[in-house]
Amino acid sequence: MTTTEPSPAVHALPPLRVARERFLAGRPLPDGVPEEVLAAWRRARFFGVPHDLKEPPADPPRPAESALLGAARPVLERIAPALGAGHHVLLLTDARLRVLWASGSTGGFAPCPGLSEQEVGHNSAALALRGRRRAEVHGPEHFLDVWQDVSAVSVPVLAPQGGQALGTVTVASHLCGGRRPHPQAALAEAAAAAIEAELPARAGRPEQVLLDAYTRAAREEGRAVAALDGRNRLISAAAERLATPEVLRALERTAMTARHTDAPVSAELPDGAGCGARIDLVRQEGAVVGIVAVLEPRDESPPRPRPRPLSRLAGSSPPWAYAVQRAAELVRSPEPVLLTGERGTGKTALARELLGPGGLQLVDAAEEGALEGGLAAWAAGSPLVLRHAERLTQSAVATLNSLLDTHPDTRLLVTHTPGTAPGPCLQRLLDKLAARTVVLPPLRERTEDIRELLSALAPRPAPGTPPLTWTLDALSALEQHPWPGNVTELAHVVQALAEHRRVRGPVRRAELPDTVRQGPPVRPLSPMEHAERTTILRTLHRHGGNKSRAAAALGIGRATLYRKLREYEG
Repeated sequence: MTTTEPSPAVHALPPLRVARERFLAGRPLPDGVPEEVLAAWRRARFFGVPHDLKEPPADPPRPAESALLGAARPVLERIAPALGAGHHVLLLTDARLRVLWASGSTGGFAPCPGLSEQEVGHNSAALALRGRRRAEVHGPEHFLDVWQDVSAVSVPVLAPQGGQALGTVTVASHLCGGRRPHPQAALAEAAAAAIEAELPARAGRPEQVLLDAYTRAAREEGRAVAALDGRNRLISAAAERLATPEVLRALERTAMTARHTDAPVSAELPDGAGCGARIDLVRQEGAVVGIVAVLEPRDESPPRPRPRPLSRLAGSSPPWAYAVQRAAELVRSPEPVLLTGERGTGKTALARELLGPGGLQLVDAAEEGALEGGLAAWAAGSPLVLRHAERLTQSAVATLNSLLDTHPDTRLLVTHTPGTAPGPCLQRLLDKLAARTVVLPPLRERTEDIRELLSALAPRPAPGTPPLTWTLDALSALEQHPWPGNVTELAHVVQALAEHRRVRGPVRRAELPDTVRQGPPVRPLSPMEHAERTTILRTLHRHGGNKSRAAAALGIGRATLYRKLREYEG
C-alpha cells in the first residue's frame, strides 16, 4: 500500500511560475501559493542555493560500494533500457541523498552528485525521504531554473528490518503538465519494492562485527577503548572517564573518514585533549565498517571529568550540529532570529542556551495576554524569547512589530511550530524573519543522537544507585521509533522508566511503551507482507498507538489488526 506526498501545484503550473518569479524578485506573492511549496522555496533561499545554479557534472565521482547499491544495481540495470534513452533519468540515492547510480538524461535534468535541499533546493527525492512515501515535484515547484520543465517522482527504499529509509529511487522526465500521478510512478514504486526484496540477501551485520572488535580490544580490565562507525558508539568505562565530548567527536570524524576512504587513518584530537589514540580499522568482507580507538593518557595528570551536556542540546549529528552552529552565527548580530521546527525539537532550550542565563525575558504567546504583560515587565535592552509565535493574535503581532520598530537592536529569538496556515499578519512577520530562520531537525532525522540524549535526559541516580543503562535490543527499538513528539517524547519515556521501574539492570525492550517496542519481525516476510506491516505500524504511530482507531483508518476489524501484529511478531 503506497500513499503519495501531494503535489498541490500540479494543476496550476502557469500561475505558480509567476509566483516563483515574484518570490525570486522579492515582490509580493499572489494568493493561492501552496504553503508547502512556499516553505520549500524559503528553505532553498535560507540554504543559499542559487536559483540559476548551472547544470552539475554529468559524470559525478563513482561512489563507494554499499549494500544498497549492490542490491539496487541489477534491478535498475534491468529497468533503465525500458525507459528510453534521452527521455528519462533514473537515479538511486542513499539516505544522505548522495547519488549512487544514475542512467539516462532528459532536457534540463542531468545526473548530479547529490539531491539534498542544501545543494539543489526542493526536489522529489528530498521530499520522499522526509515524508517516507512517494513524492512528486513538477516544474516551477522546483527552485532551480534548470528544472522548470522537469517532472520527477521519487519513492523511498526502506530497510527490510526496522523500516528506516535507506535512500530513494527517482524517475525524472520532461514536464508532465497537469497529469497526476507521474506516468512512471508505478515503475518507481516497483523498482523500490524490488530493491527492498533484494536487500535481506545482501545485508551484512556490520554492527555485530564492530561489537566483536570492541569486545576483543576491551578484554583487558581498565583499558580505555572506544569503537565507532559514525552512528554507533561503544565506550569502556575507562574511555568514558578519559574522553571529552570533543575527543569523541574527533573520533567520530575519523571513523567516517576511514569508512569513505578505506585507507589507514590517524585521529587528530583537539589541543589539550590529555590523551592520544591508537586507531585500528574494523573490516567486514574487506570494507571498513568502523574503527577501534585505544586511548592513552599523555601525562600523569588525572583524567578530566566529562561534562554533563544540557539535555535538549545533546547531540553531535550533522543536522543538529548544523542547526546549532547556524543559530549561534545568526544570534551574534542584533536582528531577530526565528527558530522553527516540529513540537518537542528543543527550540526553547536552544533559545535559552543561545542568549545565556542572565536577564532573559521569556514570553509565551500561547498564554492569553502574555505578550502585552511580558513586554510591560521587559527591561529594554535585555534578551527576549517569544515562544509559540503560531499562537499570536493579530493585535499581538502588531505589538511585536511595534517593538521591533522602536527597539531595532533587541536580541529577540522567536520560536514557531508549523501547523495550520498562518493569518496574513503573522505570515508577513514570518516573511520578515525568513532570511534569519533556523529549522531544527526532528529526532527521526538525527537518530544517531538518541544514545547521547538517553544519557543526558536520565535523572542523576541516587547515591549508590547505578545509572540507567539499555540493552542493545532496547536501543534498537528506540532508534527505529519515529518519535512524533521528538526529544520531549523521548524525555517522558526516560523519566517514566527512571521513576517507575522496579527491576535492576539495563532497560529491556519489553519495558518500553507499546508504541516504541514494536520491532522488526522474527520471521522473514514477503515484499507484500513487509509493505502491509509497514503501513500498519505507520498508522499505529499516526494514531498514538490506539489500535481501534488504527484498524478503523485501515478499514479492517480490530481482531484482524491484532492477528496481523501477532503474525508479524513471530
